Amino acid sequence: MVLGVLIGVGEAFFPGRTTNVQRLWLHLPPAPAWPNGFSLVMGTLVDPLSALVLIVVTVVGFLVVLYSIGYMHQDRGLARYYAEIQLFLAAMSALVLANNLLEFFLFWELVGVCSYFLIGFYYERPSAASAAKEAFLVTRVGDVMFLLGIFILFDLYSGAGAAGGWAANGFVFVHNGAPYLQGLQSHSTLATIAGIMILGGAAGKSAQFPLHVWLPDAMEGPTTVSALIHAATMVAAGVYLLAITSVFIGFTAFDDLLIVAIGGFTAFFAATMAVVHADIKRVVAYSTISQLGYMVLAIGAGFTSVGLYHLFTHAFFKALLFLAAGSVIHAVGTQDLFKMGGLRRTMPLTATAFAVGGLALAGIPPFAGFWSKDDILASVYSVLGAHPDYWPFFLLALAAVFLTAYYIFRAWFLAFSGEHPRAASLPHAHEGPWTMQVPLVVLSALAIGAGLLGFLPGIAHLLGHGSALSGIANIPPVYGLPQIGLSAVSVGLAGAGILVAWRMWGNGRVFTLAETSAAQPVRRLLLNRYYMKAAYDWVGAGAVYTVARAADFVDVYVIDGTVHGFERAFAAFSDRLRRIQSGVVSDYASYLVVGLLIVFAILLLVAPFVLDHLGGG
Repeated sequence: MVLGVLIGVGEAFFPGRTTNVQRLWLHLPPAPAWPNGFSLVMGTLVDPLSALVLIVVTVVGFLVVLYSIGYMHQDRGLARYYAEIQLFLAAMSALVLANNLLEFFLFWELVGVCSYFLIGFYYERPSAASAAKEAFLVTRVGDVMFLLGIFILFDLYSGAGAAGGWAANGFVFVHNGAPYLQGLQSHSTLATIAGIMILGGAAGKSAQFPLHVWLPDAMEGPTTVSALIHAATMVAAGVYLLAITSVFIGFTAFDDLLIVAIGGFTAFFAATMAVVHADIKRVVAYSTISQLGYMVLAIGAGFTSVGLYHLFTHAFFKALLFLAAGSVIHAVGTQDLFKMGGLRRTMPLTATAFAVGGLALAGIPPFAGFWSKDDILASVYSVLGAHPDYWPFFLLALAAVFLTAYYIFRAWFLAFSGEHPRAASLPHAHEGPWTMQVPLVVLSALAIGAGLLGFLPGIAHLLGHGSALSGIANIPPVYGLPQIGLSAVSVGLAGAGILVAWRMWGNGRVFTLAETSAAQPVRRLLLNRYYMKAAYDWVGAGAVYTVARAADFVDVYVIDGTVHGFERAFAAFSDRLRRIQSGVVSDYASYLVVGLLIVFAILLLVAPFVLDHLGGG
């Protein structure tokens, strides 16, 4: 972790220094597909993109591990927990530093395996085991798409010659000053399909619609694992994949529109589900899906550096929210917001930390989320004239600002406001040990100041402002009157969301929707996650299971049945032959006589035909 921080900070203080160290891993001799042979390399690439994400992974990872000392001290299996979480961080760090797609994919899969282990850490609980399997299977759908995208891109690069790099320099990114797909216009259909496959991989890891269903259920793991997955590791990997693809390879216009659509829709879609849930961790989980949608929206619109800026700030305030939620769960033993209340009196540090994280998430100035989220809105707004088809998704992202502020402060008011707790045991709630409090303090400071770090020259370089990345991704607009007006609208929507949350849930109030209300069907729809998980379960238990049973029938009764049938026939035949070997000489003499008679009879039958044929000849 320390090495990762040093690499990232070194890149910040010495901008423009990109290091690409690689070694030959495999060399194939010349073949019709590769007249000059093919070399596969593995290496480490340190550039502004990887340095920025490496800072996020290592800083948040260190704070989560420190927090774990106090949070997990009573759990069994601590050796397994720390081994898995360190492997998780190592895999994510290696993924960030990979200099080619194949190496990237190898560590991408290792991140997925570690997430399976950690989400199912409490494997004795059926819900945790089920959530781990769900996360593993859903993300595998995206991973298959990602792998297909790699194959297509490999074919495009190999066919394009040495200008781009894979055929001449191995299976590696080559940054030649512009997205490589600008030179692949004759392959636009394949390039578009490759982009869709890459987007599918990113959607699986970053829980974007329609592969988002696994992330809320991943809350079955320890809260520390949730903080890592949501802030610095697994879900960040999908956004990072889109970023490096956008910078080093490029997307076609159709892919860009699809990425914008997925990002904008997901930002709103996930926020609607968060407004009704009572589980404090699930509320924060839905906010992750929504905020990742903002990052995807920015990258699709061509503002890779802005999307990464939000990834950078989001990591700190999202880790803060999860660890603050973990502090509450550690103290009160429940995740149900309706069984909390009044905790600000006994847990002031946690209440303050959650409020800071909530203000950053809502985009209230000067907290970190304000700067990066408003950069995304202003950047996308600046290209609406050239891309009017982006308008619906921009408006959805803008509407999500109100919902975000509402649901996160609904959670704060339910957990921390009011004079008296709603459960008799809560007056005894207290802050955790110092190992839990220090990360909350550090992350609170970062949630306040991380947005301002983007104005420092070194960090600005990491984010692509004024660096080589600016020649590839769109440059964020200079703030003028339209951008200031949009920022005012955004802050106004966030303020309105907080006000509505206070009116409905503040000071210990609990808003109850009447059973006869016309809004009840909508509430049930949101609580059931638009029934998408039920639909996936139906497809899995119905269509997929039926096909699997049919395949099993063919395998057992047709394929295996045929093989076993031949086996039984030959076994019976050989058993009969074995019984002939009696060892009695008279039996063998009779067999000889019978055999000679059979041969003689055959000759008598065949001889006339042979003689007629010879006579005719």
